[in-house]
Amino acid sequence: MEFFDSKENWGEPSVRVGRPWKLDELRLKSNSDLHKLWYVLLKERNMLMTMEEEYKRQSELFPSPERLEKVEESMENLLDVVAERNRALSLLETGETGEPGRRWTYNQLGIGFWRKCKEYHMPQYANPRMIKMNAFVGPWQHKYLRLMRERRLWERNRAKRREYRRWKEYSAMFPNANIEPNLEQFHTTLASSMKGTPE
Repeated sequence: MEFFDSKENWGEPSVRVGRPWKLDELRLKSNSDLHKLWYVLLKERNMLMTMEEEYKRQSELFPSPERLEKVEESMENLLDVVAERNRALSLLETGETGEPGRRWTYNQLGIGFWRKCKEYHMPQYANPRMIKMNAFVGPWQHKYLRLMRERRLWERNRAKRREYRRWKEYSAMFPNANIEPNLEQFHTTLASSMKGTPE
C-alpha cells in the first residue's frame, strides 16, 4: 500500500498538506538526514504520481494536485543544498568547484557556442553519429558566417545610430536638459563597423 494514499483521503475533494521544505531548513540538516529525507520525498512523489494516474483512469479529479509540485520543489531544494556542500568541499580540498566546465565548440553550420562538458560512452572521433554530423563542415560555411557577422554588426550599428538620432531630437526638444550621450562609444562602434571587425 506504499504506492497508494491512505484510505482516509480516498474520495475526499481536498487533502490538507503542509508547505515545501525551504533551503534554510535543509541547510541545518546533516548529510544522513538529507539522504533519508530524499527517499521519503521520492516515495511520496511515486505515491502521488500513482494516485494521479489512478484518478485519471477512473475519470475523477485528483484531490490537491499541488502536493506533487510541493514535493518536487522540496526535492529541488534538497539537490541545491547538496550541490552547495559538494562545491564548498571541493573548493576547500582542491581550490576548484568540481563542476563540469564549458568549452567553445561549433555546430554543423559553423556557428560557435558554449557547450557544457559531460561524459560520453566513446570519444568524439570514434562516434559514428558525431562523424556524420561533422561530415559537411568545411570552407563552404565561411561565406555564410561572414554574411551573418555582417548582419549582426549592421543591426548593432543601426541601433547605435538610432540612439544617437534620438539624443539629437531630445536635445532639440529640451535644450536646457543636461543630456550627454556616450559619443566615444558611438564613434568606436562606427569605426569598427567600417573596418569590418567586431568590437
